[in-house]
Amino acid sequence: MAHAYVTFRIRLARHALADFIASFKSSGEIVVLVFGQVLIGLFALIAMPPMAASALPFYQSIPLLLAHGMAMSLPLFLLRRRVLPRDVVLAMHPLPIPPRIALAADALVAGILAGPLALAYIVSAAIWMSQGPEWLQADRALPATVFSFLVTCGCSSAILHLRARGPRPGPRLRRLTTLALGEPWRGPRIAYLWHRLFWLPFWRGDNVIGHQQSALLLGAIASAVAWTMAPAGIMGGVLDLTASASLILLADRGDKAVREQLGVLRPIMAAWPLQRRALEMCARAFSLAPVALLLALLFGAGLWQHTAGHVYLTLAMLAPVLLVAIPRFNPRARVGLVVASIVILTAVGSEIWN
Repeated sequence: MAHAYVTFRIRLARHALADFIASFKSSGEIVVLVFGQVLIGLFALIAMPPMAASALPFYQSIPLLLAHGMAMSLPLFLLRRRVLPRDVVLAMHPLPIPPRIALAADALVAGILAGPLALAYIVSAAIWMSQGPEWLQADRALPATVFSFLVTCGCSSAILHLRARGPRPGPRLRRLTTLALGEPWRGPRIAYLWHRLFWLPFWRGDNVIGHQQSALLLGAIASAVAWTMAPAGIMGGVLDLTASASLILLADRGDKAVREQLGVLRPIMAAWPLQRRALEMCARAFSLAPVALLLALLFGAGLWQHTAGHVYLTLAMLAPVLLVAIPRFNPRARVGLVVASIVILTAVGSEIWN
């Protein structure tokens, strides 16, 4: 009979996975509609790196397999806060849980969450084995894939084990706490409220909005710079799609995060003596700041010198404003607007360098 702690951890992981799938539903529809063919190609290629590495000499293949296995554990690293919320970690700290049971729970949860990856490996490996390319060594490819998967499970277990040990306040947390307790603020009152009610919560604790938007912004800037430098052709088209999608998703995710935060704050702010409408408009307008930075980069890269560039920049300014300005959004309508904006921007962008 399984230990109660192990059963609790498994149920918690299943709940976290179901909650993540539900929260990712709208974004998943956008990704599937826009990048559907690319995702199918990546799904078929997922087992190729370890199978190709197995054809190399032993001293070269082992580091590559280790690196691949560690890289494939990145999704669980991003999901660790959902799988083990901070409140649960703090509640488990004083419990007399044997180390052996704790390690077994971490390993089982890592194996459950890695199940879809194992299925993807099986399908991808079957595709490559049926194709039989010249570089494939069948007697070494499958063991190498299994080894990479075991490394992923081991890294995932280590991530969960470190997470379960509990949070430790670092310099950044102490700095944010000091700032929240009363450092003087010099600037407009509306900016002060936006900073305390939106900016800081997006970076504190287990909230990943700040990191998510930063990653999206860096990815959008990298793809935009590469797009402006790439020659016309297939690579230029892929970078055009990536830059356009990154721009719209940056606006969509930022506006969605602000709307969710407003839903939390409205009951609290109802009793405050402030202009709530002005604060809401300010917060939603500030969510477009990363988009404005990206558009300024594209403008400086010379898109405005082309007729198609004028249209692209106009649409790239109009679409994010529509996402933010429309008061209420049906989820399906929002997905439709996001997908239509990406498709139209990609189509216009393909004409800029031709």
